[in-house]
Amino acid sequence: MNLIVNPTFNLTVEHAELVQKTLAYERASLSPNTLRSYRSMWNKFVKWCIANNQDHLPASAETISLYISSLGESVSFSTLDSTLAAIESAHEKVNAMIKGDHNLYRRVRKGIRRTHKNNQTLKQAPVLTVLDLKGACCRLGNSLADCRDRALLTLCFFGAFRRSEAVSLDVANCEFNEKGVSIQLLQTKTSDTAQLVYISYAKDQDICPVRALIEWIEKLEIKEGAIFRSLLKGGKISGRLSGHGVSEIIKRHFGEKYSGHSARRGLVTASAEKGTPMHIIKKHSRHKSANMVLRYIDDSKGFEDSSVKVLGV
Repeated sequence: MNLIVNPTFNLTVEHAELVQKTLAYERASLSPNTLRSYRSMWNKFVKWCIANNQDHLPASAETISLYISSLGESVSFSTLDSTLAAIESAHEKVNAMIKGDHNLYRRVRKGIRRTHKNNQTLKQAPVLTVLDLKGACCRLGNSLADCRDRALLTLCFFGAFRRSEAVSLDVANCEFNEKGVSIQLLQTKTSDTAQLVYISYAKDQDICPVRALIEWIEKLEIKEGAIFRSLLKGGKISGRLSGHGVSEIIKRHFGEKYSGHSARRGLVTASAEKGTPMHIIKKHSRHKSANMVLRYIDDSKGFEDSSVKVLGV
């Protein structure tokens, strides 16, 4: 963003600091992952424009149309949409206007989606089950890494945590009592207001997220700061664990086909299979919309609700 200040305005040191503060807030409007993704997509667009003797800033609607046509069937629908968002965002930041009819590249986008329907897929990473979680936790020992992984895996599953939510947790966000732990999420993917997540003690001590979290915090010997941290060779504790680090831990314990989202999906799917009311599932998972929750329920009950089963033939 280019913050335009009235030239007649007497810019004091305090005002200059306010401008910098405003710019920092503007940058914080998008998550670090989104910013990294936008930078990568914008750089690819710039590189293509240079190679094809096209202006990239400001770009024309025709240039953008040609570029996304060059991507064609090679990218997913979500990548296609993110690419357009990245190009528009780059122009917005410098107060530049895309030249020509914006609807042109939007029509091309629609045409790509209609032509390459196979690029749209409902396939997702497999879900973790309670048995999967039990098996992984029973294989873990008492090392620093094992204690961290046990706390992370059980908390991500029973708390239905996104990777970003898990790694953002600080010791101050957790309040323990005789019933379990209440965890304050200051910000999530779908909400910028604080939310409380309640996690009770589990009867099965092998997969109890509260006991695992207490054990890890005690082993970590910290009173403040990030709960989940990277571990260097030799077991030395490093900085806050990254979202990518969460995915790597899940893949290491369950296999490459699993992702950081598998634990969250697993909790929702398992709850649906138990017949948990949708409003309770939605409360646990903190989904803003019921549509995704319904999709998880369909995944878990799809065959049971199929027409053959319903008709009893």
